[in-house]
Amino acid sequence: MHKSLAFGTRHPMPIPDPRRSAKVPSPLAISIVALLLLWTCLAQLRLTAQDAPPIDSPAQSRPSTSSDLSDEVVRDVLSNFQRCIEGHYLDRLLETFDAESTKDYPQIRDQFVAFFRLHENVKFRYQLLQVTSEKDVAFATADVEMDALPSDELPTEQRRTAQMRFQMKLTPKGWRLTGLKPMDFFTQ
Repeated sequence: MHKSLAFGTRHPMPIPDPRRSAKVPSPLAISIVALLLLWTCLAQLRLTAQDAPPIDSPAQSRPSTSSDLSDEVVRDVLSNFQRCIEGHYLDRLLETFDAESTKDYPQIRDQFVAFFRLHENVKFRYQLLQVTSEKDVAFATADVEMDALPSDELPTEQRRTAQMRFQMKLTPKGWRLTGLKPMDFFTQ
């Protein structure tokens, strides 16, 4: 016969079936899962590091004449410069310069090395204002804004703004920077 429970009484707690209880994962299973997660994270970091496009992007790699210089080509050069600054890609940043034609190239290199050591996170933005060219030399003027987070213990983000002049030269590898003014924008 079936007994019914009176209103307000509680159902008895079910007794767990030992055959259905959850099993504790073995240390080997935990190790395998941890290694898979680590491998996935490392693969993602490797992909992130490769996200920055190579210096010789299509717009820069094809030799062009000064008549081919357009705002788009200048934006390609400046966008590459921006990605290198924000991603802390020192070698790629230095490749955006023509070392032979850049006056004070060793000083510029040292300034960027120091800048990357002092700043952990950088956001760099620019608004292209004017582009002029003469033969194989070009000048671009842009309003630049940068938020740089220092690497020290109590970081306070620093915002810098300036109007910069970028000097470029046509090389066999495409358009490369040969100068920045004011260069102290990165050393303030």
